Amino acid sequence: MENAPTKPPMWRKVVISGAIGAVVGGLGGIAMVPLFKSGALSIAGPSEVIAAAIGLIYALVAACVAAGLASPGIGARFLNVEDADELRDQRRMLAYAAAVMAATGGALIVLAFAGPGGMVPRPMALAVALALFVAPAPLALLQWRHMDELMRSVTAEAGNLAYYLILLVGGGWAMLAHLDFIQAPAPLDWLTMLFGLVLVASFIAAGRRGMLVPR
Repeated sequence: MENAPTKPPMWRKVVISGAIGAVVGGLGGIAMVPLFKSGALSIAGPSEVIAAAIGLIYALVAACVAAGLASPGIGARFLNVEDADELRDQRRMLAYAAAVMAATGGALIVLAFAGPGGMVPRPMALAVALALFVAPAPLALLQWRHMDELMRSVTAEAGNLAYYLILLVGGGWAMLAHLDFIQAPAPLDWLTMLFGLVLVASFIAAGRRGMLVPR
């Protein structure tokens, strides 16, 4: 009696995913070095740096998903899916999700570079950011149509959790600033909180359903 083929150890996928993230993040950091040396980002403060970092996370996740969809066989080795067939079955939903995340990350990065004295002119930043924030709306609706009941439930739970996180973090920050205990959040800080806490809430909601356990 032949033995059934065994799946690769789960830790291998975790290591591969971590290595890919480290490599891509390192390349992104290396690409930023010339900008810092040129002084183009010398005016960047904590708000701009954090916004750009959150935008980069969105873009990185979108790039990993897109790479997995382009080659499901390879993508199944580093994305948290059962096999390549699962990627093929969810191709449309994941493609819409990747596009939405890429647009969101791009908008945050553009806005981070468009502060006072920034390297991106404000009129251009406004046009690009509006396009990147508005364009994904129909894609998000299409993504919802292709979700199964579990994904819709997780998405709704993440939205509810994000609301309370924003209320707690943003509301608490605003209250302390109103009482002159700390500096008030800048407009860019609010945008970063909105999208950053949505990302945190999504991971928490997925984790509660066991969807982050390596498969």
